[in-house]
Amino acid sequence: MQYLKPLTIQTTMNKNSSIFKTIGLMITLLCAMTGCESNIVFQDAATLAESSWYKKDIVSFEYDAQDTTELYNVIIDIRNEADYPYKNFWLFVHSTSPQGIDYSDTLECVLADNFGRWIGKSSGSLYALPVLFLSNTRFPQKGIYHFDLIQGMRSDTLKGIHEIGIRIEKAEAKQ
Repeated sequence: MQYLKPLTIQTTMNKNSSIFKTIGLMITLLCAMTGCESNIVFQDAATLAESSWYKKDIVSFEYDAQDTTELYNVIIDIRNEADYPYKNFWLFVHSTSPQGIDYSDTLECVLADNFGRWIGKSSGSLYALPVLFLSNTRFPQKGIYHFDLIQGMRSDTLKGIHEIGIRIEKAEAKQ
C-alpha cells in the first residue's frame, strides 16, 4: 500500500516586495475611500463611561441644518458589548427644531435575534448596529436641531451600552 505524502509549499518574500505590497494596498484603500461620495452630512457619538448608561443621563446632539429641500435619514448608531444582558434596547428620542417645535418618539432597537445572536457588526467584543429612526424626512427650517437620547429601559443603570450616536445622511434617490 502506498501512502501519499503531504504537499508542502514554501514561499519566500524579500523585504522590498512586502513593502511594495503594503504600499499598493494602502493606495488602493485610499482610492476606494475617496472615490466614493459619502451621503453622511452629520455624525456624532458619545462613549458612555464604564459602558453604563444611567437613566438620569441625557445624551444630546446638535445638527445645523442648512438644506431644507433635501430628504434625509436619521439613524441611531448603537455599540453594545457582548455581555449586554438584553436582546433589545428602548430609547426615548426628543428633538427640537430651531423654532422650538418639540417632537418625541420611542424607539425599540433590537440588538439580538431570538436565539441570542447579536445582529450588529462585530469588532472584538463590541457590536455596532445602525437603527433607522426617521426615513426620508426633511428639516423644514434652517438652523440648529437638538436631539436628546434617553435610555428607556426599566433599569436605572443600563450596563453594556458602550456608545450611542446619531447620524444624518442624504436619503437615496428612489428609482
